[in-house]
Amino acid sequence: MAVLSHTLEFVIYLVSGIGYGLYFDLNSIEAGLVGLLLICAWRGWLPAIPIRRWWRAWTGFAQRRKTAVAVVFFAALLARVLVLPFFPVPHPVVADEFSHLLIADTLSHGRLTNPVHPLWPHFESLHIIQRPTYNSDYFPGQGAALALGEAVGHPWLAVWLLSAAMCALLCWMLQGWLPPAWALAGGAIAILRFDIASYWINGYYGGSLAALGGALVLGAYPRLVRRPSATLSILAGLGVAILACTRPFEGLAVTAPITIAVAWRIFERRLSFRWSIPAAVVVMLGVAGLMIYSRAVTGDPLRPPYSVNQATYGWPMALPWFHPPNRTFANVELQRYYDFERDVHDRNSSVGDLIKNSTLKLQNTWRFYFGPALSIPLIMLVALWNSGRQSLLLVSGGLTLLLTLIETGSSPHYAAAATGCFLAALLGCARKLCRRRSGAQLMLAAPAVMLLILGIRVGLEQLHLPFTQKVNYESWCCVHPPNLNKAHIGRTLEAVPGRHLVLVKPKTDPANVLQWIYNDAQIDASRIVWARDLGEGKNQDLLEYFRGRRVWVVDPNVEPATLKPYAP
Repeated sequence: MAVLSHTLEFVIYLVSGIGYGLYFDLNSIEAGLVGLLLICAWRGWLPAIPIRRWWRAWTGFAQRRKTAVAVVFFAALLARVLVLPFFPVPHPVVADEFSHLLIADTLSHGRLTNPVHPLWPHFESLHIIQRPTYNSDYFPGQGAALALGEAVGHPWLAVWLLSAAMCALLCWMLQGWLPPAWALAGGAIAILRFDIASYWINGYYGGSLAALGGALVLGAYPRLVRRPSATLSILAGLGVAILACTRPFEGLAVTAPITIAVAWRIFERRLSFRWSIPAAVVVMLGVAGLMIYSRAVTGDPLRPPYSVNQATYGWPMALPWFHPPNRTFANVELQRYYDFERDVHDRNSSVGDLIKNSTLKLQNTWRFYFGPALSIPLIMLVALWNSGRQSLLLVSGGLTLLLTLIETGSSPHYAAAATGCFLAALLGCARKLCRRRSGAQLMLAAPAVMLLILGIRVGLEQLHLPFTQKVNYESWCCVHPPNLNKAHIGRTLEAVPGRHLVLVKPKTDPANVLQWIYNDAQIDASRIVWARDLGEGKNQDLLEYFRGRRVWVVDPNVEPATLKPYAP
């Protein structure tokens, strides 16, 4: 009976999850078109398309491999610039974005971390630590990239350039596993999928950098096997170092099979050991840099900020077999978030619950990387596995996917390191599908359907219809519509002369975990300081400390949030 109960729950979650995804992310229209295409292909109703001449020209251009990679890079840059009127430079909204931007601001001031603020309880928030130093709890890779953007004008410039570099390096990586024409097709799909309507490019979460690191590792391996060089070894080591500084847990699933394959070739003397030395040196330098950063932030080179945050606040409760520490907070909002994390963790406490909730996470990942249209070629996945040509990539991608499903709360960017694996599987299946009846027509129709859905997304974003306000059309999935109240109030205060202190009232809605309390690296030097309203008594020290600033009160419990001068 217990097995039957879990099976029924699994089916209910699967069906309800698909319904949620189809309704909220336009996947219903996309899935309907895909279903119609498959029926037409089965009945032989798809018209023959004379594509040989086009394919010959495409193949001829793709043979110039370096040129093809460069074209993908500049096409990605241009594609995102062209949609700037529809999707402008994004404002940070969620805790992850503010946390990465804190690292960026810290590094841009020439420091690895920041001193503890004397009134730090007013500045506590999600995914930042206040002691032993004030900093983000994340690994520094994404923040370091954003710091380069901040140095030249705006952090989003780094996001824009990283996304284009990711698309180009994915094309380069695919050239090592597939014919050049298919690799170039993969670069084009990467632009359409990740460089326009994706929260990777329309936010500051990260994703592109980890995908770039994975592409370096996966692209260097087949080239090292065929024609080893110190440059390829360095690129592989650089990819591993990037993954260690961005997503080390999931990156391990990508790098481990590749490392084992390289070690086996060295053991069989099919690859000289000396070609692994440059990669090892680069990886050791990356790990040494990570240890120096951890020592500056936490005082211990072997203790990353992530573990300090877990010990202090109890979150993130990432793995289901770890027992979270019991914590009680005087601040009601921190307590609510702890209870939320604890609830998510406990819902994955048994194998049955873990499988049940993994279906929803799997759907999110599928919707982000593939969606209905790009899932058409995956019907050839078994044939691709049996061919053995890309089995190593399938193993790396499968392991990465498994790790993200095990984690109690994951988003598609957790699996970003395996983006190259997913694209290679998609294109490998597409090649096999094109050898079947109506396969070429289906493969032309799949990106066309995706492009159509992308156009609908852009159009709906501009209509501002009532029902569109509940949906975020700037991403293929997984991201709720942004609440820009803080950004609007920030712009209002920037137009008011002088320096400001903003007291933010506690939220009364237990389900609202959106946080306002995020500041620059140098809090005291900031023109606008955001602080928690801890009550009349505790606020006095804050008011005295920031004497001379104009003091305001924000009420986030109304829509839109209100800003009023402080009145004791």
